Order: sequence, then C-alpha cells, then structure tokens
Amino acid sequence: MSPEHTQSTALSRLLAMHDNLSRATWYGAAIALGLVVAIFTYEVLSRYLLAAPTRWASDVVAFLLLATVFLAAPWLARTQGHVAVTILPDLLPPGAQRASIAAGYLIGAAVCFWATWMCVAETVLLQQRGTMTLTSFRIPKWWLMAVMSYGLLDCGLQFIRAAGARLADEGPTVSPGGAS
Repeated sequence: MSPEHTQSTALSRLLAMHDNLSRATWYGAAIALGLVVAIFTYEVLSRYLLAAPTRWASDVVAFLLLATVFLAAPWLARTQGHVAVTILPDLLPPGAQRASIAAGYLIGAAVCFWATWMCVAETVLLQQRGTMTLTSFRIPKWWLMAVMSYGLLDCGLQFIRAAGARLADEGPTVSPGGAS
C-alpha cells in the first residue's frame, strides 16, 4: 500500500468521523428541540390547568434553545442548509462563482475560528471561577460556553471543507437566483 493511499484512507476516515460527530449533534439538537416543546407543554398545562406554574421551565428552555442552535449549526453548514445570499455569485462565470463562494466560506471559517477562540477563553475563565447562571435553575455557565465553542469550531471546520470542495469543483454550483 502506497503512502499516498494510506494518507487518503486516513483522511477519509477522519472526515467520516467528523461527519458522524456533526450528524450526532444534529440529532442532539433535535432532541433538545423536542424537550423544549415538552417542557413548554408541561408549563402551560401546569400553569393553566393546575394553577401551579413552574419556576424552572423558562430557564431550562433557554439553555436548550442555545444547545439547539449550536448543536444543529455544524450539520446545517455541512449540508449547506444555511441561508445563502447569492446575488453576486449568480452574476459571475462558473470559475469566478466557485472562487467567490469558496472565499465566502473561508471568511465564514475565519469568523467561526475567531469566535471559537473567544468562547474557549471565556469557557476556561468561567470554569476556573466556578461561575453559575443567575437563574432559578442554576448550572455552571461554562457548560453553555462549551456547547457554543463546539458549535463554532465545528462550523468553521465545515466551512473549510466546503471551500475546499467548492474549489475542487465537488460542490454544487449556485443556480441562478437560488442557494447552493
């Protein structure tokens, strides 16, 4: 087996593991969103049928919504399910179109990596200080920041992969007036 084939196989496995992680967190986001619905349903029934509102429901829902966004975002980036404004690329010839879209992905990746850096620094600080949320249902704040850090990092990695695929002409081209 040649070294190139071994490297290619190792890279393929690593990319497949990355896809599986992003897909797993997508399912985690779906579960979190389902819990939001269940908790709000419980809160409404408890408040209006039993006259016994909860003190914790809105706090837990806020935490779950944060998790939903940052766990779902990487898979949306992977499947290009995000919003895309394609006015400029639609006007360009195919080669320039691919390059402009790849540049957009690289800028998105840079922003995600910068935000990840900021989130990780804050996560460490919050963990060292033992900072808790100021809610009726208290949890360590760093738990929330860790979820944000993961989501931003994985989005950045997905954008890098999308830029590479676009430049290699493996990604779908933008249809006139439509998103990729």
